[in-house]
Amino acid sequence: MGKADSSTVGREMAARAKEAPSGLSAVLRRLLTTTEVAMFVVVVFLVILAAIINPRFIGLDNSKTLTRDIAILGIAAIGEGFAILTGNIDLSVGSLYGLGGVLVAYCIVTRGMPIALAIPLTLLIGLVIGLIHGLFVTKLKMHGFLITLVTMGVARGVCLVLTKGWPIIDLPRAYNVIGQGHVFNIPVPFLIFAAILATTVFLLRFTYIGRQIYAAGGNIEAARLSGVNVDNRIILCFVISAVCASLTGMIQAGRLTLGHPGAGSGYELSAITACIVGGLSFAGGEGSVLGIAVGAALIGVLQNAMIMLNVSPYWHQIVIGMVLLLAIVFDYVRRRRRV
Repeated sequence: MGKADSSTVGREMAARAKEAPSGLSAVLRRLLTTTEVAMFVVVVFLVILAAIINPRFIGLDNSKTLTRDIAILGIAAIGEGFAILTGNIDLSVGSLYGLGGVLVAYCIVTRGMPIALAIPLTLLIGLVIGLIHGLFVTKLKMHGFLITLVTMGVARGVCLVLTKGWPIIDLPRAYNVIGQGHVFNIPVPFLIFAAILATTVFLLRFTYIGRQIYAAGGNIEAARLSGVNVDNRIILCFVISAVCASLTGMIQAGRLTLGHPGAGSGYELSAITACIVGGLSFAGGEGSVLGIAVGAALIGVLQNAMIMLNVSPYWHQIVIGMVLLLAIVFDYVRRRRRV
């Protein structure tokens, strides 16, 4: 009897020993199949590959440029991501990017407005535009694609009217810190991005409002029946999108020391690509802000690597477009498997 018991215990211990590695490998598999982790691995691979081909890619100067590029795209993509989370899309990001830079330059340089007033005024205008988008979507039942398409053209036209087609130059040094400054050798745009990232992660993951946003994007009717004020959540998301787009334009204006009417042209493609690559779904209600950040890093590394490797700029949009196509196909296949 004792021998039988000991043999049984031995078999159980052997079985557990076999299960331990499989349990660990299962955790690793789950991590690697998580979109955020998988994309982060791709980003690391691209950085290593680019550094091997051209060691200057990981040099200090290029690293600062890269972090600025990722930060600016990341802010715009986070804003775009809020619209996508509700099952909508914001096509005005690129034009509001340009408008933000032009407006702040127009206020400071052309009108002689103090910086402390010009910055909040520009952000307030972005907020009002986002509010209009949200009201059209919720009250007039217009899809976000349509109203933001209108703004895409109107905002770009306003840029041209204010500047008469010429850049507004000579922004003061005190303002340019927002795009060119450093704190402990860390670019200011990256610090702004990190603050926005931390705030939005907290909002979406640890607040009731964040859970309501996911609910509204996942199933709008079920969310409404559960007592969620869906209209307010959609309006909030469009406001965040517009403000983030305006802020990116303001940062870029400080970086270039001017407000350019053509700035941000086509930038909505990069922002949308960062969101979808980062795990968001056009169906809404799915994805994370961390995924958006990783998606922005991927796009930023790709674009910077192509510049460092002397790839013709004519190919850049093609590459970004193909990355978006792959992300859309992956999202479609993933949703089909769940069904």
